[in-house]
Amino acid sequence: MNYSLDALWWRLTDPGVRALASVLTAPVLWHSGAELGVRELLGGKGFRYLLDLDGNPESLRHYLQARCPFGNRLGWYAESLLAFWLETAPHTRLLAQNAVVQNAQGQTAGAADFIALVNGQPCHIELTCKYYGSRSGRPSEMIGLNRHDRLADKAAKLAQQTALLQTEVGQGVLRGLGLQPQQVRAVTVVRGIAFSAAPPAAENAPLNPYGWHGLYIEDWAEYDFSDGLKRYYALPRMDFLAPARIAGNETQGADDIRNLESGLIAELEHRPDGCWHEVKRLMKVQRPGGRSM
Repeated sequence: MNYSLDALWWRLTDPGVRALASVLTAPVLWHSGAELGVRELLGGKGFRYLLDLDGNPESLRHYLQARCPFGNRLGWYAESLLAFWLETAPHTRLLAQNAVVQNAQGQTAGAADFIALVNGQPCHIELTCKYYGSRSGRPSEMIGLNRHDRLADKAAKLAQQTALLQTEVGQGVLRGLGLQPQQVRAVTVVRGIAFSAAPPAAENAPLNPYGWHGLYIEDWAEYDFSDGLKRYYALPRMDFLAPARIAGNETQGADDIRNLESGLIAELEHRPDGCWHEVKRLMKVQRPGGRSM
């Protein structure tokens, strides 16, 4: 699936609202077995609320400004976007964020990303936004731009985090918020992109076959620059979440892109609103064992 072609991106213009919309509506990157569905997270009035925010984004901007600086921490930025939603959407209520769980010795066992009410249902929500690729597209081989960041390791860690509040000390945190532990649903929000050199296989568990997919490149010789008309945008890390929407003077040509050894790049097309919109996401990595061009 190419999520960047969703009709939503023709409507939303504010960068923060676009990033929020991606956290809320993007397809899951991999199946955790405990997904919080997009319809549940959005609620019945979610799309209307996003459109209203896009027309009047000051409340989101002020909220994010109060949590700055984000530095280069994409995860903290994504968590702040979801926290805003849980605090302000009409069908949700945020009870706690980064709720620390300590064992009997006072050592930190972990922290729950969010504890919230969603349509009245108490939920422990774990959020992750990741960008993994491999030539083969096999999940066991997928890594991030940091080669030590592996999909298999993150999926295992997420399963541990999801079970955090089911422990005895974790249940104590829930009781401290006035919740009955047995009524709390542990759920995940897993966003991001899987990159491969060929279209993804239909069966490649735990990857979502209908997730957001991009093109994995180790050598620019593998990519077709032949028409010379395409424009691109080398995405800063904090712009990874949503499909790019770029002014003409920010776009880059093929020669600029060929000089990039690694990173995420948006392939762009010009649209009637005067901006250049992402139509494909590329992941460029250095070939293992040497320099790639």
